Amino acid sequence: MARLVAEFTPLRWLSRLPIFPVSGEEWAVEARLLRWLTLVWLVVGLAVLFSASYPAAIAEAGNGFHYFKVQLLWVSLGIVCFNWVVSTPLRKLTGTAGIGVLVCLGLIAMTLVPGLGVTINGATRWLAVGPFLLQPSELIKPFLILQGANLFGNWPRLPWSTRLGWLSIFAIALGSILLQPNLSTTAVCGLTLWLMALAGAIPYMQLGLTALGGLGFAALSISLKDYQRRRVISFLDPWASPTGDGYQLIQSL
Repeated sequence: MARLVAEFTPLRWLSRLPIFPVSGEEWAVEARLLRWLTLVWLVVGLAVLFSASYPAAIAEAGNGFHYFKVQLLWVSLGIVCFNWVVSTPLRKLTGTAGIGVLVCLGLIAMTLVPGLGVTINGATRWLAVGPFLLQPSELIKPFLILQGANLFGNWPRLPWSTRLGWLSIFAIALGSILLQPNLSTTAVCGLTLWLMALAGAIPYMQLGLTALGGLGFAALSISLKDYQRRRVISFLDPWASPTGDGYQLIQSL
């Protein structure tokens, strides 16, 4: 009886909410190290953001901590989501991955509709949600990974109609992100799916043709989009435009 009472005490119930950190005592060593590395990089990122944004925050908002506090809010929300995800059975997460991909794909398509997408620096990647900007191409990343696991992990047992259906949806998602234009996110998502397919023992011939197709589309996009071409050139030689396209890379160096 005492054990039953202890199980349902308010403190025990509150400790199960995602605002509290997950202990991870039963995790593998790699998972525990990954969690600590994530927390370390969060702290480092906040410190770098504070250092870089303090003068601009004073000039623009009259408070040097403005951007730091905004980022801290998002970090706190991210930790809550992280704790919820790691406390949820993987089968449940992968079961909702397909719906998540389709919903995020719909949101990405909305950014391409004139009047709905928000354009910043020549790229239309955001949707306005009240005072906040939502970037669907970032939201789709975890769902692509989970659905990629569903697809490539069960590849031999799936009919070709299912394989081609999801490969087509992945291609449409990558193409929609590329049209925003957002070459870097397209490359990250495409390379992630390709590596998952490689780990899933997909035939090398199919992987090679997919890689060639992806490189071809990337080259075509760079040749047609002046913004993307300048980004690549600035990466190769940032000193050619120290106050323009190469500014961020030079400052980071």
